[in-house]
Amino acid sequence: MKSILALLFVLIGAGTTAVKAAGVPHAVQVPPGGHDLLFPNEEGGVRPSVPKEPGIAGVEVMRVADAPWEQYWRFDIKKAPANSWSVQLSAKVSGGITRGDKCLLMFYARAVDGKAFGSAHVEVQNPPSYSKLGGTQFRVGTQWHPVILPFVADQDGPQGKCAVSIHLGSEVQKVDVGGLRLLSYGTTFPEDKLPRPYYTYEGREADASWRKDAKERIEKLRKGDFTLVMVDEDGKPMANTEVRAELKRHAFGFGSAVTAKLLNDPSADGERYRAIVDECFSRVVFENDFKPGPWEAAKDPNTKGAYRKAWLDQSLAWLADRHFSVRGHYLCWGPFEDWSEKLRNNPQAIREKVIKWIEEITPAMAGHVSEWDALNHPAGWEAGMCIDRVLGNAFYSEVFRKARTLTTLPLWINEDQVFRPGRQQEEYYEIIKRLLAEGTRIDGIGNQAHLHSSFLPSPMEMLANSDRFAELVPALQITEFDVGTEGDEELAADFTRDALITTFSHPAYTGFVLWGFWEGAHWIPETALWRKDWSEKPAARVWRDLVCKEWRTDATGKTDVAGRFKLRGFYGRYEITVKPRGAVQTATVLLDKGQSGKDGVTVISSAAPGGLR
Repeated sequence: MKSILALLFVLIGAGTTAVKAAGVPHAVQVPPGGHDLLFPNEEGGVRPSVPKEPGIAGVEVMRVADAPWEQYWRFDIKKAPANSWSVQLSAKVSGGITRGDKCLLMFYARAVDGKAFGSAHVEVQNPPSYSKLGGTQFRVGTQWHPVILPFVADQDGPQGKCAVSIHLGSEVQKVDVGGLRLLSYGTTFPEDKLPRPYYTYEGREADASWRKDAKERIEKLRKGDFTLVMVDEDGKPMANTEVRAELKRHAFGFGSAVTAKLLNDPSADGERYRAIVDECFSRVVFENDFKPGPWEAAKDPNTKGAYRKAWLDQSLAWLADRHFSVRGHYLCWGPFEDWSEKLRNNPQAIREKVIKWIEEITPAMAGHVSEWDALNHPAGWEAGMCIDRVLGNAFYSEVFRKARTLTTLPLWINEDQVFRPGRQQEEYYEIIKRLLAEGTRIDGIGNQAHLHSSFLPSPMEMLANSDRFAELVPALQITEFDVGTEGDEELAADFTRDALITTFSHPAYTGFVLWGFWEGAHWIPETALWRKDWSEKPAARVWRDLVCKEWRTDATGKTDVAGRFKLRGFYGRYEITVKPRGAVQTATVLLDKGQSGKDGVTVISSAAPGGLR
């Protein structure tokens, strides 16, 4: 009897492949008519490569008995190299690729132990440029897993210049790769007929065991017991009086990146934009308005561009009136930019420009922001790409020291791919450790969390990762969340839901901030929660259901003879409405951990400033 694995390969030959994810098989139709673009293995078209230095990685050819290919490659990465492409399996393309060609890359991978990670690209090799015709990331377990990349070539790939590259050197792992194919269906083939990969993540199930514990932690960590005492202008208890306590702004930073331009837009889009910000968020961060380039452009009173000082000033006033917290983004950017690249041989000039920026923006925004990203992308998305390479390790500490002389606000450090094992996560961790060892105080660790469906960490992995970083600094935040899912809106919604539950349930987290919410103003429109026409995607409904409903307190009742009204609710800013003798009076009050508990009593008086009115 054939094994299950062999049966999968038989199905492939018949035009169907069963993609197995989280133990559930999903059939993917591989259409006929494709033209193979790779040389046969025996002609030397497929070539593994590893660093020449000993002790980093090795590769060996393995024979396989239960698959239609004769051999596969086993890569053993003992020490992650500086660049993931230093360990790779590459294959020459036998012909050319024409712009508009519908193509399909397929191969199989498995981890020898645990899990394995990698990325795959079809590229035009024209050193020093390696432009990508298509690419994906993948994550596999110990069973053979098909990796499928459908793509439409956005440029020509000349004959003799194209190749497939599978990068495996992002971390220590042992991974097998085989069964490599690249098919072209030409320019006229319908794109929607190409097979789509199926992605999921562990713990997605509605009855997954982690959910119960997470909800119990939320109840314990994010809510308090409050006693409100209503008194009139004479200080007498308002007994037997109807009361409504409605949470208007969460203490937890449920937020989004915004633009000052849209917060001032008088159009219907602007009205809708502001309405969603006001309803759904308690924290914002300006996507670009606090960055050096836009800041300088906004100074020109005659500018017609996207950044204007008047817009920023009016936005900050609007947010303050509504009790939003505002993140300051950023004081120092780690990676080289065009201006700093030109000064690579003059590190002192780079240093002076960064310090001058800190000296300008920090006092200018005093009273408007609640915290700063003091250091953004200290590790960067490639090894050695940041300005500390020429300024030295001590410069990052200098950034924090300088900022401390100008503000008492919390100073955060911020980086991407903190949930993904590999170079970026580990370098970020080591940078934080080094800064702390140097005596630098870091008030919070930011995780940008720009994610893609080819790598979605499970809630259990996110919790374990968060525990690890919280041991360094016990304040964490998701600062720039988005998730691309290749059009799978239900997957985006489910992962957004579970990422929200996971972080809200972890004691170290202070916020969860989207990097935009509307397709009309988003760097990756597919990942927005609201479409361009303002219709809700499933992820928007998830956000509303959790943040605006399940995690929102709206309590009603009557005071007792002593004017007391007791409630249990989420921490945040409440609107208190009372109806003494039929009249309606309101007050706004912050209910946080300081007011919670049997000894915590909040007196609301109609005679106090900001009291009942």
